[in-house]
Amino acid sequence: MTSMVRILLFLVFLLSSTALVADQRLDEAQRQLDAEQPQVALGITDQVIDREGASGRALLIRSTAKIQLGLVEDGQRDLRRALELDPALRQGWLNLAGIEIAFERWPAALEALREAERLDPGAPDNHLNLGTVLLMKGDIEAAAQRFDRYLASRPNDPDAFFQVAGNYALASDEPRAVAALQRAVAIDERMRMRIRADRRFGLFTSVPFQTLMTTDRYQPPVGAHRTAVAFQTPYMGEDGELIEAVLKALRAVGETFDPRVEANPRWALIWADMRIKLFSQADGTGVVEMTAPVTTMNKTEWERRTQRLLRAIHNELTSLPLRVQ
Repeated sequence: MTSMVRILLFLVFLLSSTALVADQRLDEAQRQLDAEQPQVALGITDQVIDREGASGRALLIRSTAKIQLGLVEDGQRDLRRALELDPALRQGWLNLAGIEIAFERWPAALEALREAERLDPGAPDNHLNLGTVLLMKGDIEAAAQRFDRYLASRPNDPDAFFQVAGNYALASDEPRAVAALQRAVAIDERMRMRIRADRRFGLFTSVPFQTLMTTDRYQPPVGAHRTAVAFQTPYMGEDGELIEAVLKALRAVGETFDPRVEANPRWALIWADMRIKLFSQADGTGVVEMTAPVTTMNKTEWERRTQRLLRAIHNELTSLPLRVQ
């Protein structure tokens, strides 16, 4: 091997090693961004760019860090330069679309999103993103077509229907929003808690929406465990004695449960390893109904845990002080 060939091979190896180090540093910068540490990410990318020169990826990461730090104009300049150097950066086009949306420049946002779609035609977020901007632009029917295609790709994903419903809500299209919410709740009834907590749906008054939020259509799976006991204490809403007793009993027996209780004047739902529903019967008694799929626990475990919980509820109701009306 001649000396010249050895020198060329050494230079190729050196350049490859340098590129590898730069990539590793950029990986670290991205991790810092993901960890919400934009200042650290900015310092890393500045070092890489100073040593290796600007690349599309480095500028993209630096632009994101700058924008997160409030340096919007500088971030935009880095982002546009990144796309000039590497037009195949799909995330860059998505970021650019986000900036254009922030300034309500709808045609420019659509152009950026269509470029992202061209780079990855199969990405499911294409339809969601384009539908969102079309809706903001006022092109409702075109947006609906995009949303329908997005939902068709995720027919069993409650989050997908919730996202689309939120977009329709921002456009004051309550019928379409409610239709999407109905599907989200049908897939996972816990979505009602998210709906209640989301201000976008706070002004909805239609009968279909009110029905959705106050009607329990849950049907336990075939063969599911079920235990229901009536107490003399009626269900009186989220501030009533029955729900207070159940929550205290759950803590007393060590059952882990979701603190976000869904309560309305007719019934309440508490989620643990079992589904616990509270409601009143016509005779004024309050019912605690517990259900769970058989896959959750075996029959012996079910009976042990439910009986222990029911005893604790009884004890709590017995010990509650009388409330003066």
